[in-house]
Amino acid sequence: MFSLKRISFVGIALFMMVMLYGCGNSGQEAQGDNTPPAVTSEPVATNSSETRTIKDAMGDVEIPVNPVRIADVSGSTEELLVLGYKPVITGNTDMANSLEITPILKKELPNVTPVGWFQTEVNLEAISAASPDLILAGPTQEKIYDQLNMIAPTVRVPYGFNAFRERFAFVAEVLDKKAEMDEWLKAYDQRAQQLHDQITKITNEETFAVIEATEKEIRIYSRTGIADMIFNDLGLLIAPGTPEPDPWGGKVTSLEALSTFNPDHIILLSDNDRNVLDKSKVWSSLKAVKSKNIYRMTSRQNYNEAFFALGKEALLEQIAEQIKEHINK
Repeated sequence: MFSLKRISFVGIALFMMVMLYGCGNSGQEAQGDNTPPAVTSEPVATNSSETRTIKDAMGDVEIPVNPVRIADVSGSTEELLVLGYKPVITGNTDMANSLEITPILKKELPNVTPVGWFQTEVNLEAISAASPDLILAGPTQEKIYDQLNMIAPTVRVPYGFNAFRERFAFVAEVLDKKAEMDEWLKAYDQRAQQLHDQITKITNEETFAVIEATEKEIRIYSRTGIADMIFNDLGLLIAPGTPEPDPWGGKVTSLEALSTFNPDHIILLSDNDRNVLDKSKVWSSLKAVKSKNIYRMTSRQNYNEAFFALGKEALLEQIAEQIKEHINK
């Protein structure tokens, strides 16, 4: 899925299993099955600085009113930037290399310290060395919550990888930045609607599919990541026959099954030109392939960008521009 010279599909599949196991209820949370823990503001005077008590996934926690050095291992680093914070620690690392932060964050936070991917183990020593005054931890840090809390007040964010809007809303409320979040979401949704109108003015009732291809298999996505952006944010029509997703948001599908699945347009996620679709008669017979309505993205872009605020902004423009440029040729 990512750079095939470095990580095999099997390796990434194991990553995903770790993620799904570690997130616990994040799949349900993403679907809105659980009521989010309430966040309550209760200013408390201390000898050092003003604090307030909030309720997170673990219970009550006292946090600084104005945190300055935030260590984020909840996956919320891009959302913190939107809200006006520059974390000193991040777990938003490149999915191909957990020792490097994502390309977008390299531009925005060139000096931030990566401590490992936020959905797996993180480096406690590095977090402690950064002297944070607040830590944001995700579902996969539940087992080390007490250790994190010994370093600095720690908020356990109840939403994981797949629950972008729920996670953003919780973090914004914890930091008393709901107005800033609402402003960003309003602008994002308005832009998505504009792009929807521009695309559907050309495509009308034509359908779309999101397919990921590796050297060994294909997966058809109907939600999460780029699929969530295509079908929910941009509101484009999903192709009939799209399979029901697994908890990760897609479904591994045989090449033969593609013969009954015939979208007008395909967003193809692949990090390598060589994949299971090469020389496939079924693939070459699809309506979208014959019409050359194929829009290439990478799996790495999907996992590094499509689940986070700044990445979603960039991908929204890139996807829409590809579609509009191709159709207008």
